[in-house]
Amino acid sequence: MRSIFIMTALVGLLICTLSCNQSTEESSALTNDNIAENFSLDSLSENKKVSLEDFKGKAVVLNFWATWCGPCREEMPLLEEYWNKYKKKDVVFLGIDVMDDKNNAAEFIKKMGVTYPNLYDPTGKASSKYGVIALPATFFINKDGTIAFKNYGPFLGSEGKKKLKLFLKEISD
Repeated sequence: MRSIFIMTALVGLLICTLSCNQSTEESSALTNDNIAENFSLDSLSENKKVSLEDFKGKAVVLNFWATWCGPCREEMPLLEEYWNKYKKKDVVFLGIDVMDDKNNAAEFIKKMGVTYPNLYDPTGKASSKYGVIALPATFFINKDGTIAFKNYGPFLGSEGKKKLKLFLKEISD
């Protein structure tokens, strides 16, 4: 029993370490790997399906998160702030809750005051399409449907704010 506990703790520590590792990858728009994969998921706040295709022709900030992810929770106020600044510039923010309890996730979003659309990925199928192995992970998608930037880890502090602002400027111009 003790060895199971130790293994669980080690796996949890590994996940936390990976999710806190902040890195960025800039993509070239010349390969098929950079085309944003479509998905269709249930909305957390409404009883409807939402697809990435619904936002064709708009820049999209796609953020994968979970209620149990501390760094995800910490970056949400900044994402909400920039959603309010960029939504009039045809930039859509989409949060995707990964493998959580749907009711808990919906309540969490409401409690945090997050107003940008959030979707529910109960099996991790959408996150797998994007190769997400740790949370948070954010993808910045150009208006032509190509992924311009991939950010693994949270947007925290002044450096995180600068990086988020830079990526948003790039995809909204």
